[in-house]
Amino acid sequence: MMKKSLVCLLLCVLFIPLLGMKGGTGEGVVRCLLIGCDRFVSMPGTEPAGANNVDTMEALLGEFLPEDTVITRRVNGPGTVQRFEWLVTETFREAKSADTALIYISTHGIIKNSAIAVTQIEDLDNSSTIQNPELIGEQTESESQMALLLSDGETEEQLTPEKLREILDRIAGEKVLILDACHSGAVIGCGKEKGFNWLEDDSCRVLVSSGAEEDSWFWSTETDEYTGTGYFTAAMDSALRASDAEQIDPDGNGGVSLAELTARLREIHGASTVYCWPEENREPLFRLPADRKPGNRLQGVGFGEPEPDGESVVLPIRFRTAEEVRVMYQMVPSRNGKWDFESAVRLPDRERTRLIRGLISPGEKERKIRISRESLGNDRRVLLQIVTLYGNSLIPIVEAGRVVRSD
Repeated sequence: MMKKSLVCLLLCVLFIPLLGMKGGTGEGVVRCLLIGCDRFVSMPGTEPAGANNVDTMEALLGEFLPEDTVITRRVNGPGTVQRFEWLVTETFREAKSADTALIYISTHGIIKNSAIAVTQIEDLDNSSTIQNPELIGEQTESESQMALLLSDGETEEQLTPEKLREILDRIAGEKVLILDACHSGAVIGCGKEKGFNWLEDDSCRVLVSSGAEEDSWFWSTETDEYTGTGYFTAAMDSALRASDAEQIDPDGNGGVSLAELTARLREIHGASTVYCWPEENREPLFRLPADRKPGNRLQGVGFGEPEPDGESVVLPIRFRTAEEVRVMYQMVPSRNGKWDFESAVRLPDRERTRLIRGLISPGEKERKIRISRESLGNDRRVLLQIVTLYGNSLIPIVEAGRVVRSD
């Protein structure tokens, strides 16, 4: 059984600019630093999501960046800002102006208040499902600030956007910052009124999974194949591997820009709001190999516009599959501004293969998913996710998600 966990997953995938178009052409070297933190001192652990996020990104970058890309991994650490700074310095020590740097960090993102010296953390649920922690304490007039937790399980420090910017400024060449985390939009002032953009001078490109006041999610399973990953990281994997060319590369130039990737993620990643900076950047970010393989993914997933129908809302869906696969639709209501995964309802696809409902045959599929208004939760919105199981695997794959609202 897949358990959903609301966590401040801070995937700080930094540096992915002209990655797809550089390297292998004498134009510069692409270097990547992938960091995944799962063990924390002050916050719930996220194992194995952070480590699996790093694995996913390593495989993705290895396929969609130049062949001579250099990738450095670090799981569960560094635990201090100083060690993070040292790791960045060592990884990109030889960087030149023609080079590109990519850093990926998976960790908790928190909101702290500068007037509170010690912040108490309260778990919202004592069950085995990890819930998003909330900061509690007396509110003041002071400015709140987002920070990333750097932790190795024994030592833990907060990395502020200001300090992160200072570290990035020392790296020569092209840079990109991608954050998959709670409140990650605070780095570029997105998702909050009067937010401050720490990278407004275009010193690097930025992709974030959520707004400044928004949460990010990961999923995990507790089976013999205990695993899990961040929804945003999974959506990036699906966007690049399994999107049709016109969905991910609408201008047909063979590369994927920051603007193109963001647009596609907004189509298939409903659990949080994706933002980027600069918003209209169309320089190539990733390359699309001619022999691109979708792997265990539904291909060409697309959503139509929701259609009111009496006491229901109908959501058109289309996709195709090259093999038999079990398909389910999970509906997650929103309550008090948060996705209530504990109250989610999962329904199998209507198709039957060998009398097994939900096991669908290869081919193009079009569906209309009916969602009753009563199931939308007290916020009048629901997150509909397409979930698959391939072969005899018990590991679910979240293929895509879309938010459906009722006026």
